[in-house]
Amino acid sequence: MKSCMGYAERVAEIVSREASRCECTLLSGGVDTSFIALVHPGKGGLTAFTVDLGGSDPIYASQVASKLKLKDHIVVKPSVEEFLKAVDWVLANFRTIDPVEVSADAVHYISMLKAKASGCKCILSGDGGDELFAGYTFLHRRDRESIAGWVMEKALEARLPTVDVGKLLGVKVVAPLYSVELRRKAPEIPVECLVGSGQGKLLLREYLKARGLEEVALRPKTPVNEGSGSLKTLEELSANLNPNDLNVIEGRLGFKPPSLPHAWLASRMLSLGVNPPDRDKRNPCPICGRPLRKNHCMFCGAYVSPEGVVFHYR
Repeated sequence: MKSCMGYAERVAEIVSREASRCECTLLSGGVDTSFIALVHPGKGGLTAFTVDLGGSDPIYASQVASKLKLKDHIVVKPSVEEFLKAVDWVLANFRTIDPVEVSADAVHYISMLKAKASGCKCILSGDGGDELFAGYTFLHRRDRESIAGWVMEKALEARLPTVDVGKLLGVKVVAPLYSVELRRKAPEIPVECLVGSGQGKLLLREYLKARGLEEVALRPKTPVNEGSGSLKTLEELSANLNPNDLNVIEGRLGFKPPSLPHAWLASRMLSLGVNPPDRDKRNPCPICGRPLRKNHCMFCGAYVSPEGVVFHYR
């Protein structure tokens, strides 16, 4: 692991330079955002934002903010009405009924709206960390060659959801873990420094552990929608969907939603007067018939593996 620490220190240098551009940061208490806060050269003047909808993120984020002595840590506790407003904003702007995507983007919307209202001119996000450092759990079952190929592919192109939300809100978002320099350097990092013992981002975890953030270093991969509690909140709200509406929704969409949260989100989208994307005849999603982009459907969230297996990532 000693050789991996050398790579981690180089990553820290690059991220530190990029992070210095902003005075505010999103802080989930996960590996990515904690690493960014840790290496920020002016962390004593840094204001962090965390969304609390009943998940575990606020616990970890508060520990990080305290240990690093950040200037301020603002924990946003949205009401149900505020969460619904965020959900509707995502539905209207991204036209997706994928519960995983909507619940995550709703958190980004809530946190950045608060940061903007607090006077932040530039906000740091952890976007790109999972892509360049193999953080997704489904990667950990793959062989080294496949993981290396994934990192190489994502270094060329990846969706940065927080950046996308920020653009629509008129907020400058910087993703230090997906800088141009790191996108060049990441494919050079040995896979054994990225994945091992069922965890990804090993070099970042070891760096955090060596600098007193062991609780974050040992934290299992927790997507922001699970860590904040937004996905659970969305699922609880979807339980109120009138069963009589299911046939109407299916008829309007032209397919049967794969879950109750999908149906509830579709109902809200239609009530907003937002039309779903057009069907795709050339490369349709096997679930909803909408376009597949690199085997992924942005509308319903389905993914088609190279072997032809269809699933929804959670």
